[in-house]
Amino acid sequence: MFGNRVFSRRSVLQAGAVAVGAGVLAACAPTPAPAPATGAAEQATPPPAGGAVPQLIYYYGTRQMFKDTPLVQEEMNKILRPAIGAEIQLNPIEFAAFNDKMQLKNAAGEKYDLVFTSNWTNNYYDNVRNGILLDITDLLPQLAPQYWSQIKPGVWAAAMVKGRLYAAINQQTWTYNFGPRCPKMYADKYGLDWSKINKLEDMEPYWEAVKKGEPADVKPIGCDDRGSGGVWSIYYRADDLGLGIAMYDLEDEDPEFVFVWDFPRWVETMRMVRRWNEAGYYGKEPWPASEFAAKERAGKYASHFHNNKPGIEAEMKAMTGFEWTAKILAKNYLLTNSIIATMTGVNKKTSSAEACMKYFELINTDKVLYNLLCYGIEGKHWVWVDKEKEVIGWPEGLTAENHPYNPNTDWQFGNQFNAYYTDPSKVGAWEATRKLNEEAPPSPVIGFSFDREPVKTELAQVKAVTDEYITMGIGFLDFDKVLPEYRDRILSAGGDKILAEVNRQLQEWKASR
Repeated sequence: MFGNRVFSRRSVLQAGAVAVGAGVLAACAPTPAPAPATGAAEQATPPPAGGAVPQLIYYYGTRQMFKDTPLVQEEMNKILRPAIGAEIQLNPIEFAAFNDKMQLKNAAGEKYDLVFTSNWTNNYYDNVRNGILLDITDLLPQLAPQYWSQIKPGVWAAAMVKGRLYAAINQQTWTYNFGPRCPKMYADKYGLDWSKINKLEDMEPYWEAVKKGEPADVKPIGCDDRGSGGVWSIYYRADDLGLGIAMYDLEDEDPEFVFVWDFPRWVETMRMVRRWNEAGYYGKEPWPASEFAAKERAGKYASHFHNNKPGIEAEMKAMTGFEWTAKILAKNYLLTNSIIATMTGVNKKTSSAEACMKYFELINTDKVLYNLLCYGIEGKHWVWVDKEKEVIGWPEGLTAENHPYNPNTDWQFGNQFNAYYTDPSKVGAWEATRKLNEEAPPSPVIGFSFDREPVKTELAQVKAVTDEYITMGIGFLDFDKVLPEYRDRILSAGGDKILAEVNRQLQEWKASR
């Protein structure tokens, strides 16, 4: 709901976000994990043939499983074998189950090499604290120098824990461009005029028209049972740093964390989403998180809240097959949470740390390799629409429903600014995104990394509580009625100790600057 998380980082990301606000979240936090999807299966692509070179086992998230993943893997290995002396083994896991499955693998001490890690799923800070990720502070600049030089020192610093780096940052939007996005078919049908939409409340006439004019299975606001559909904290100018129960004011030059219930704009937002729920804008009940992507492709909601970065309309069209329209309603800030929202870590048990670093170098600098992982094989999964402008499309006969390889998660794999455009209207989006990254004002605490070790027990206890209240962020709980109970349970679980510790560390960090 409120975390600044950024599937397109979408329902998954926002799912964590709601716990942040109802506990406030990845984009951005770390966060409540999405519930495992019924029947969600992990797709382990068979190991490459050869056996003489290191096999880099790579776990990452996916909206759905694609049958041509093994073909893409083999094409990647045709590049990787001679280039870095290693091969990749692609192991996508459905996002709805990704966090839980990686926790189990880590607890069991499973050996793998590369893994998606963030502040909203497979939590980066937890993985560092638990000794899962390899310290790559010295290895990365040495063995991936071009990639290392692409990113400014201040951005690398934002991902460091006690001055050390444990994951490679994926270049993409590092700001949260929060706002509503809508299937164009509904926006046109009900006369949505973005020039009249300056705050979320301005969407209410549109939602009311959708509720009256569409069948009951079309939600005015798309939502799921992990909180997707709630309002991110960036909208009301706050950041929770992934804590879930406390936040600071982004407009305060010398901020301190306060409990969410002591932050007036959070309280106002919770009452607002409750009012929307009572009006029927979220439907009778939230969808299971495992069904959200399918509902989205079926056009079963008329709006949703997310990160409306440049080119998002074309990205959503590539994902669903129909036109979209969107608007940004929040001021952009450069946040630690948005920087660490999408990274790739190296497991301490990796078969070859050197090969992993060389993989980072190549996936972030070689457009052919990167786009192969993002979009698949030329001629089979995509064709050129305009080669000069690097615009691609789907071969005849392929759709969002039958495509054998369409991850649409290029933000997860490496330097998104090297991605081909999936629609002519998206041309120029990467330059616009770079500009947003460069011009966004930094958070007053960017670079501050909260050491969770002193309160790890309390954080686990608090998360158990916030998970129970996750739908508060989409108004399915009577906010004013449950707030006293919610507050008491957070405090009983150790919330006061967490707040004191994060503020103590924040003051030490300020004093050391």
